[in-house]
Order: sequence, then structure tokens, then C-alpha cells
Amino acid sequence: MSISSLNRKMNQLLNSILGKQEECIRLNILDLYNSVLDPEFDEYLFQLCYLFYVTDNKQIKELLYNYAFQNTAHFFRLEWMLKALNEDSKCVKVKSGFSTFLKQLETEFTSQYWNLAGKSQKTKLVNSPSIYKDKQDQIIFNLIEQSLRLKKIDIEKQKDHMKSFLMVINQMITSLRFSGQPEFCGLTIPLNCDNVDSFLIVNLLEDEFTCFNTAKRVPYKIIIETVNPSELELIQNINELSQNKLPQLIPIYDIEKEMKSISQVKIYQQYNIEELKKLALRKIDFQRMQNLQRQSKIAEKDVHVSRSSNSSIWGEDWNITKQKIKQNSLYGKLKTHEVRQIIIKGGDDLRSELLIMQMMRKINEIFKQKKYNLYLRPYDIILTSPNSGILEFIPNTVSIDKIKREHQGISLRKFYEMNFDNFQEAQKNFAESLAAYSLICYLFQLKDRHNGNILIDNQGHIIHIDFGFVLTLTPGNIGFESAPFKLISEYEELLNGKDSDMFMYYKVMIYSGLAILQENITELITFVKLINFSPNHNLLNCLENFSINEFKKRFYEDVDQKKLFEVADNLIKQSSNSVKTMLYDYFQFQSNTIYY
Repeated sequence: MSISSLNRKMNQLLNSILGKQEECIRLNILDLYNSVLDPEFDEYLFQLCYLFYVTDNKQIKELLYNYAFQNTAHFFRLEWMLKALNEDSKCVKVKSGFSTFLKQLETEFTSQYWNLAGKSQKTKLVNSPSIYKDKQDQIIFNLIEQSLRLKKIDIEKQKDHMKSFLMVINQMITSLRFSGQPEFCGLTIPLNCDNVDSFLIVNLLEDEFTCFNTAKRVPYKIIIETVNPSELELIQNINELSQNKLPQLIPIYDIEKEMKSISQVKIYQQYNIEELKKLALRKIDFQRMQNLQRQSKIAEKDVHVSRSSNSSIWGEDWNITKQKIKQNSLYGKLKTHEVRQIIIKGGDDLRSELLIMQMMRKINEIFKQKKYNLYLRPYDIILTSPNSGILEFIPNTVSIDKIKREHQGISLRKFYEMNFDNFQEAQKNFAESLAAYSLICYLFQLKDRHNGNILIDNQGHIIHIDFGFVLTLTPGNIGFESAPFKLISEYEELLNGKDSDMFMYYKVMIYSGLAILQENITELITFVKLINFSPNHNLLNCLENFSINEFKKRFYEDVDQKKLFEVADNLIKQSSNSVKTMLYDYFQFQSNTIYY
């Protein structure tokens, strides 16, 4: 597979910067202008911001300016990305230059959009671009802070609190419809998934949400309706709405300080290492552990509110829900109308996760182009600050933790037999997705693989989420999950046992996936090289002790096909029923009541 044009351009730019070839840098950047409207350009925005962050190159700055003013989605994607990178700079000069650029960008935002309005429009404008931006920032602030605010609310009261909160947010979104320009008639969220032209939130559902209660904060899922601003002129009755006095959501946190504190606790949390070591040295009766788990059923932690009465563990199929919402929506007949599920997170550093998701998306693209049946489900990640963000929710999924809570004593195989009409098809989907995610876990050293971070969809695929602990980063920095990937006895049982044809299929899929990735290692490595070329300016915890050469070795680039199958076989043997993997599940149950 040939390297994409944009990937090649980024490689050339990096080589020019490393070689300090000023004319080549200029020409490379000029060449990139031709790709600004290419959706793939968004995939490299993180890296381009980092290049500017390190070099303070004026031509990169102008390229980013050009990108920012293609539309409001581009502007906010860039602004939030810059803020996410600027926070932890240890270099005063770099941080000062970055802050100056941010201020210039914000000033230019007002100027650019003010100039787009005609003279007659300006006299009618109730909100200038600067006022729109202030309101947009206020709404985003409130959405993120709610993830922390909910932790102060009793679980029994979260339902009513969320309904009131979403009603206020909808009123705030409505208040954005008075600026006289379509771009400023809703909340801009720069989503990359599905229809990228549909980026303006015009409504969020007040009676469809889930609060995921965790130890420190409460990420929550909401459903939003988005359109392209250009179509709003087709909806006559929303253009003139009266502004009501909006209730104020008073901040209860120094939000950035609080989120950074929570994020750091998550990374450097101290487990009882001595106790874990004792467990690892003892022969554990895992059957007894599971019996103890069944005796101590814990009430469901999440707060879920939905119009649907579907009794399936997955709830109503998302495609059906989506169609119902479209039929009842004021905006449903617009061509660009989309209904999306998103998760709001405060107190999570999502920058490392974004880097891994970039490579995972590229790997998925490679598998599809080669028509390999390895299944991955990348998801959209939008940075809003160094310690907060918005994530695409993967529909029609449920965590294995929830499966185990609601079906105590039932193995995964039994669950599949009970819940899938076509068991063989679901089993095959499980094998193909397990192989793909086994590779992801191995290549990126993905840790923290408890059952709250592993999902099953309604087709039988296994899907991993939460990529915060990757590369050199492990929970508590103790390196406890030492196996290449998670391959427990329940997975093997679902694949008909180690001696079965289905298990051999799983093994062949891992080998095939590794073989095709060998051929595309240059394209994958580009993402890491661009964000790690200047270790003195490192911003990602997962790259603190990172070695690009050690990372490349994981692909076995120079190993022939016969030996590569032995490599795949050995990775499976190392992972199969790893005691430390099982102990980590047990520990997460004891610490966070995550079922296994």
C-alpha cells in the first residue's frame, strides 16, 4: 500500500525541519496549503500544532491561520488543540509565543466574521462574533464542569439535576441564534466522525442521557442534533426567537486546576503494590474469587435516562432510535441533519489517547483497503483543554462489567448463546475483533484493560475504549499488566478452546494483521515521529521514556513470513491466561467494583 500524499508531505516537512533547510521548509508548507480542505488534514492538526509549538515557524503559523478560517469548526478545533498543548510547556519562550498566537487567532476571529457581514447586516446584529465566541466558550465550560459538578450530587438526585442542566444548556444554545449569520446559530463542535460538514449543534435531547459515576468525576453521555449552518436558512421559524433571561450556572471549581489534579491522580495513583506482589506470588483460587464476587452484588452505579423501554442489555438499536429522533425533529428533513451520541469528560488528559487513535484509525483504514476481516472501531476525540474533551460514544455497546453485573455466574460464551440468534456469526465477529484489538494492545502497550474499558456490541464484536495508559505509561507506574494482550480463559472458551478451528482462525488473523502492518510501518510511525521529534518539548506522559526504535521493533519489520507466524503464536502463548492479567481484574473489582 502506498503512503498517502499528506503523510508523505508531513514526513518531508519534518525532515526539512530536522535538517534546518529553510527553503525546503517553505516549499513543504506551501505544498500543504493544497490539502487544507482534505478531511485527512484534520488527522495531522495535532502534529502541525506541535511543530509550531516547538519551532515557532511563521509559515506554519500562517498555514494554521489559513486552516482556521475555512469555517467555525476548523477555528474551534485549532483553538482547543492549541490550548491543550500550551498548558504544560516548560519553556517560557515557547509558551509565550503560543499564548500570543492564541490571542491573535481570537482577535482575527472577530475581525474575519465581522467583515463577512454586509453593512445592512451589521446594523441588525444583536451578537458580534466576539460575543458569540464568549457564549460558545461559556457553554463548553459548563458542559465540561458538569462532569465534575455531578460528583457533588447524590446519585439518586443526578437524574433531575441533569434534566435541569440540559434544559439550561438548550436555552443557552437557543440564545446563540441572534447573530445574523448561519455560522453563529448554534453551538460549534468540530466532530470528525460521520458527516464532517454537520458541525453545528442546534439541539440536545433533555430526556436521553447517561451519567457514568466514577471515583473522581462523572463523565456523561448526551444525544445531540447537528446540521450544517448553511441549511438553517431553510428553517424559517427559528430565525427570530425572543431572548429570555438565562439562568446562570455558577462555577463551583477552579476547573482547570481541579481537572489537572484528577488527571494526575489517575496516572500516578498509588496501588497497594506490596499486596499485589503477595497475590502474584501465591497460587490464587480464581473460582473462589468469582464465588465471592457473586455473593456481593453491588447496585448499578450509572444513571441512565431514555425514552425507550427496550429490555435488551444493549437497549434499543441506535439506528432505530436515531430514525425516531429525526422524524420528530424540527431539523430532521435537512440533508445535513445528524443525530450523535457524545461523552463529555473533565479530569482526563486525552492527548495520549488522541495520538493512539490517530494510528488506530490509520490501521483500520489499512485493514479495510486490504479487505482483511480484522475489526476495529476507532472513535472521535476532541480536545477542549489539556485535561478535558469530548468523545464520540460507540452505539449499540455494553461493557463486559455491566454484562457480568447483570448476568452473574454466566460465562461470556453462555451470554453469547443466550443473546445472539446467530451464535456462529457473533462468534466469528468476536474472533476478528479480538485479533485486531490484541494487535492494538500489543503494539501500543495498551494497559488498564479491566472490564469497564472493554465493550461488546450487538453484533458480537469486542471493542476497547479508554487509551490513557499506552506506550510507556501504566496504571500506578508499576507495570503490572505484563502480557502482550488480554487473553483470558473465557475468551478462549468462546473461541471453542485452544485446539479448535476458530482459535486457529484467531491466530491466523493476528499473524495476517501484523504482516500487513509491517508493510505500512512508515506511515504509522509518522504520527509518533512528528509529536516526539523534540524530547525537550515533550507534552505527553506516555512519551516520557519512549524510544522510537524500541517501538519499531514491535512490528518485527525484518522478520520473514514463516518466523512471523511463530512470533504471533508466541504472543498468544505469553498472553493466554496470564496470572497478572487475572489479578489485575481481581484488583479492579476489589478497588473499583468492576466485575470480571
